Amino acid sequence: MAVHYCAGCWSEISEGRDSCPACGRSLVADEAFVEKLFTALHHPEPTRAQLAIHILSEMMAEPRATLSLIDLLDTAGDAAVLRDTVVALGRFTDPRAVPAIASLRLHRATPLMVRTAAVDALGQIGGSGARAVLESALVDPNAAVREGARRVLSRERTRV
Repeated sequence: MAVHYCAGCWSEISEGRDSCPACGRSLVADEAFVEKLFTALHHPEPTRAQLAIHILSEMMAEPRATLSLIDLLDTAGDAAVLRDTVVALGRFTDPRAVPAIASLRLHRATPLMVRTAAVDALGQIGGSGARAVLESALVDPNAAVREGARRVLSRERTRV
């Protein structure tokens, strides 16, 4: 279950609430704010893009962000932004992200921190497509990627 916070007082709130029980602030997303966050995903300052990713995926759990984040995988030039995007896509568990994450994982020029995050995200998303990519990662040239895939696949097997 995702943890949500009030944007006004930062109190932790349970899912499904329309207002913060601590301060009464409305929790219904302001469309103008959400649009600003989508724009900020492409901000030239990486920390601004990372903050937008964090707010959309963790604090707001905004499902409309999935496609924008998938698109960001093709355009992000900063490794940390790329890693955070992959982590966010894992949180959303949307199978539409699997092909884009898989292409990052398979591309050797992708920074290692992104490739290992891709393995973890694929494990969170699950499904046959993600499993196939994880199985191919078992023979990856990098030990960290291989071990991550092993760990994720063994965790998946224990759940079944």
